[in-house]
Amino acid sequence: MKKPTKGSTWYALFLTLTTSLFFLHSCQQDSTIEILEEEEYLRKIETLETKVKDLEGKLGQEKSNRSRPKNIISFEQAQRIYKAYDDRADLISEVVNSVTNDGSFNPTRSMFYEISELRNYLSYVDELSQKADVKTTGLRFYFALYPDTYVSSTGNDRNARHQTIFIAPTLEKKYDNHILHIGYTLNNDGKVELLDKNNGFSHFRRNRSEADDVSFLGRRNDNDKFSLIANELGATPPEYGH
Repeated sequence: MKKPTKGSTWYALFLTLTTSLFFLHSCQQDSTIEILEEEEYLRKIETLETKVKDLEGKLGQEKSNRSRPKNIISFEQAQRIYKAYDDRADLISEVVNSVTNDGSFNPTRSMFYEISELRNYLSYVDELSQKADVKTTGLRFYFALYPDTYVSSTGNDRNARHQTIFIAPTLEKKYDNHILHIGYTLNNDGKVELLDKNNGFSHFRRNRSEADDVSFLGRRNDNDKFSLIANELGATPPEYGH
């Protein structure tokens, strides 16, 4: 076997060192790139966290600076106007009980609507109104009276003869140079139908000396596919007694 010369030995050692240095340099480069990428990633996270905190601060500020609705009244004012209705409620009781002669009637004094149901109703109105290309301006609350034969969808008749309200969305309509917000619903064809005096929904006091116009009754069935009118709210009384 041929013995390696001194020169070849030094050459082999040189190649080994060169290869090792190249490999080490490559590893250092890879490590440096990884460190730089990690640092860049951390900087991006810090930037995003700062933006999130800024947004949270702005949202919190908006909530804290949210103005009080102009229709808010005080607890004392609510007491006064509620109490002022007592005489009217007593008069209603006297008139109704004079017909029934049993003294059991108590007029409705409040209505209850679950907030989840109200939100669902508003979403429903928005969805169907958008499909019908109607711009909803608000809600109108109508005073009404359940007939003696009234039975709710749950089969309960305890609200018969009692006051109620129903709700309808409104749209803007011009009458005699006046802008009014008129209640509306949608018929079975998805077209707008107004809750106006032509359909028996006068927004003003009815003249009792005039004969009632009942020509509008019976024009529609009770299963309006796209109706936007809400009723069957919880009411007191008769929740605490019929």
